[in-house]
Amino acid sequence: MFKKLFLAAALVAVSAASFAADIVHIDLNYWCRGNLKLVTKKLPAGVKVSARKNYSQKKFAHICYYTIDVDLAKTQEINLEFEVVDTGDKDTASLKPSMSPLRGQSFECLEFEIAEEPSSKAPCKIVKWTQMGSIDVSAGDKFTIKAKFRKPAAD
Repeated sequence: MFKKLFLAAALVAVSAASFAADIVHIDLNYWCRGNLKLVTKKLPAGVKVSARKNYSQKKFAHICYYTIDVDLAKTQEINLEFEVVDTGDKDTASLKPSMSPLRGQSFECLEFEIAEEPSSKAPCKIVKWTQMGSIDVSAGDKFTIKAKFRKPAAD
């Protein structure tokens, strides 16, 4: 009985460790209910870009966001191109990327750039949600998100 309980506990610990990957979570906060299109054809291994999500809170009902997740075990660098499809019912809209570690860890952002504008915040250690800059966009504009990260040292 004790061996089975020990084995079950060990499996839970291994499973939990496998989910504790170092993930950089970047939100492209889009200050309208417009649409962005990912132009980059092939994403690097370990990079995922979500479809548009609307904020559910009333105070943010006028904005939406897209999420970029970067698994630092697979890549430490991104260079993604987007196109502004529309800006909702506005002529222009602000795009304000922010990032945080997933699951409470921390990581180093060595470089961050939006639309060829380097962020004044990088290089920095990211331990909580941090806004990395802001640009104004119009329908038809294209912009890139570039970033480099340092993979955390193994404990």
